[in-house]
Amino acid sequence: MGRTVLVIDTDPQANATLGLGVYPDSLQKHIYQYYMQRCSSSPDSVLLSDFIIKTMSGIDLVPSHLDLVGAEAILYKNPDRYHILKRGIDVIKNRYDHILIDTPPFLGQFLMNGMIAADHSVMVFSSDFFAVAGYDHINMIIRDIKEILGVDIHISMAILNRWNNPSEKTETFLEKIQHLFGIKPEVQPDSLQDIRSQLEDRIRIEIPEVILVAEGRDVSHSLKQGVPLITLAPDDPSMSGFKKAALVIDSWKTRGK
Repeated sequence: MGRTVLVIDTDPQANATLGLGVYPDSLQKHIYQYYMQRCSSSPDSVLLSDFIIKTMSGIDLVPSHLDLVGAEAILYKNPDRYHILKRGIDVIKNRYDHILIDTPPFLGQFLMNGMIAADHSVMVFSSDFFAVAGYDHINMIIRDIKEILGVDIHISMAILNRWNNPSEKTETFLEKIQHLFGIKPEVQPDSLQDIRSQLEDRIRIEIPEVILVAEGRDVSHSLKQGVPLITLAPDDPSMSGFKKAALVIDSWKTRGK
């Protein structure tokens, strides 16, 4: 679409970094060092832009590293810990059409930093047992951010993954989605279609399992090569779902926050 994009990888697993063809152990600068230097005696001299690198696909990247695991304890000592990423992004956000923040799948300082820094949040909803169990924790952290910091977190897009298997589409799963999106609990859904009609424009799109699960040859090859699928195999069938999601995200820029 010709947009300028920065990806900020705040997940110690560094999958977004690897997916863009960058090997964390080869780096001299990454997001761990940014967080540590922001906790130093002169944090205002530390700029997020100093940690941006170019990737082969043209996407800019603030890479992650496994060292990030050790930063949580240090961040807890910093009274400004919740806004470290936001303050860095505020300085550079006008340079890009979109800044995408990849957060860890577990609760902690980096998930909170990412959610607070973002104008919009995108969640992938899976109906398996462990994913359903985690939705209450997401609700808890959104509520805590509101109560402690006065910051409202809005889930702007839900990507529904692996919901089309009837054996996994449990009532509990549907109730969790209802709760997260603020639907009155007395409205009992019979199907995901009921949920979508109740949510109206809050769920923008669903992407079937085949789109997200990297089982196809092109998708797997794209991950191994470190090149986005749109660059490597633009005609791959799964691209239709990703393009729709990209259009939704792009529409946020034209509509504003």
